[in-house]
Amino acid sequence: MSTKRATIKDVAAESGVSIATVSYVINKIDKVTEEKINRVNLAIEKLKYEPNLAARSLVKKEGRMIAVITSAAAEDKVSLLTINPFFHEFINGVEFCCRKNGYSALIMGINDNEEFKRIIKGGNIAGVIVTGYISRDKIELLDNSTFPVLMLDQEKTSDNFIYLRTDDEKGAYLAVQNLVENGHRKIGLLTGHLWESPVYRSRFNGYRAALEKYNIEFREDYIFQTQISFEGGIDAVKQIMPKIGEMTSLFCASDIVAIGLVKELYHHGIYVPKDLSIVGFDNIQNSKFFIPELTTISQSIFKKGEKAAELIYSRLNNTTSPTENEYTMPVSLIVRESVSKI
Repeated sequence: MSTKRATIKDVAAESGVSIATVSYVINKIDKVTEEKINRVNLAIEKLKYEPNLAARSLVKKEGRMIAVITSAAAEDKVSLLTINPFFHEFINGVEFCCRKNGYSALIMGINDNEEFKRIIKGGNIAGVIVTGYISRDKIELLDNSTFPVLMLDQEKTSDNFIYLRTDDEKGAYLAVQNLVENGHRKIGLLTGHLWESPVYRSRFNGYRAALEKYNIEFREDYIFQTQISFEGGIDAVKQIMPKIGEMTSLFCASDIVAIGLVKELYHHGIYVPKDLSIVGFDNIQNSKFFIPELTTISQSIFKKGEKAAELIYSRLNNTTSPTENEYTMPVSLIVRESVSKI
């Protein structure tokens, strides 16, 4: 947690002037004597006070941008946006809510620290939504910022941030429960690397909880880890092929990895759901366009994007409590064609 930041009230007390006078100096309004300007500036420097640029921007009708930060640098061709359609749908929800409230959404894929610092401190951003992994130094910079910051699907690291997650454990439980209700007891898990994300760990926990509930043996050789992408699903076939015929079903921790897997299995003469039943997670648009249509767990991705932007907007307008900072999106099972009854 960060230390207490100086406020405009502290600056006023230190310089012996009113809060209004400090505000005039900060906003360069020509109503203050040179002597008072100097006193205020000295107090700002002494207290290391950082004006709330987001609030100033809103008053001036400037800086009405909510930035969505991803982990890719500008020169990279591969990012979260290119490997998983989840983020397209999420950002559509963010943009819709921003536009509805008179804001713009800015997509930022930045790894360079100096560039990141320049943009964050530039005064044009009203709030930030962080998707995926960012480095500790960037988190510290955001922790000391004056605008609201929302962490998407992240573990809690600071009371200053807003956290928006999905009920991943329940979703995984529902996926496995659906397989069990269709007669399956040899149920595998295809997931992202468990050390990478709390999302994958929560879905793993839900998978194990369902197995335990239905007295099904947990087998480590039924756990497969890969990159969460279409290509990751294709690559996972090499791991999964030796278990085909023994393992009757698979819970995939993401729709996009399930789609890659199903396509590559087809090229090996393995058909879903005839030879292997599959349940995905996310309910991306592609999951209902695919053959077979994918049974999956919906986390209402567009609504999740809307909710993220709404939480930033509410914090800017002081309509939510600063201490109320953890939110969870509900999940539901969507039954389609990729699970067979045995």
